[in-house]
Amino acid sequence: MANKIKVQVFTDFDGTLSLDDTGLLLIDDHRSLGPKRRRELEEAVMDNRIKYKDALQEMWENVHISWEEAWNEYLDDCKMDPGFPSFNNYCQQNQFPVTILSSGLYPLLEEIMFKFLGEKAKKIKIVANHAEIKNRTWKIIWRDDSIYGNDKSKSIIEAREKEKEDTIFIFCGDGISDISAARHADILFARKGRDLETYSTVGNAQLAKVNEGSDNASKQAIYSSGIQIDLQNAKRNDQWYLN
Repeated sequence: MANKIKVQVFTDFDGTLSLDDTGLLLIDDHRSLGPKRRRELEEAVMDNRIKYKDALQEMWENVHISWEEAWNEYLDDCKMDPGFPSFNNYCQQNQFPVTILSSGLYPLLEEIMFKFLGEKAKKIKIVANHAEIKNRTWKIIWRDDSIYGNDKSKSIIEAREKEKEDTIFIFCGDGISDISAARHADILFARKGRDLETYSTVGNAQLAKVNEGSDNASKQAIYSSGIQIDLQNAKRNDQWYLN
């Protein structure tokens, strides 16, 4: 790049970096809460009838599978967005810090990221809730006392306070817990058809659909090396869909 730009990348994990929502795999298990009640809780959150944190609390309190069962039956088969390794390499080469912001459980994310990237995963900071996992009991330990349990916007706000004014903050997400962080990003990537897109559209923060064509096709992938094109011409308030 002719002019070195300063960029920090923050990304959600479940449903964004990881194509699978690792928490929902365990929550939807027939020995756990199950998909019907989980969807009821999600709808209640979207309608402001219940706090996100309270919904998530009920979900994890009703997970009744062991750590070994979780890995053997679900987590070993989880897949990440196929473009993330090259994107992460690009960020590392250009000294763009990458941070995972998650409402999930740190022990799960740490092991899954090592499975995905090996030693390279150690260079990626993970900000998530902690947990106590004993036998078939999963207790979530909240990172903060916000309505989200882990208010992702706090990490972006804190990072911005330490950086120069011209630093560009990128956030990638898909769900309800990503809304607060999305409000504080200069460039937003939101998965199509997910709650973050729905909320952003309803809230008049319209997401611009990327045009088809060779020059723009790379922008439709969440973590392709083509994101370099965006960064070279980055403007605040850019918003793109993710397939």
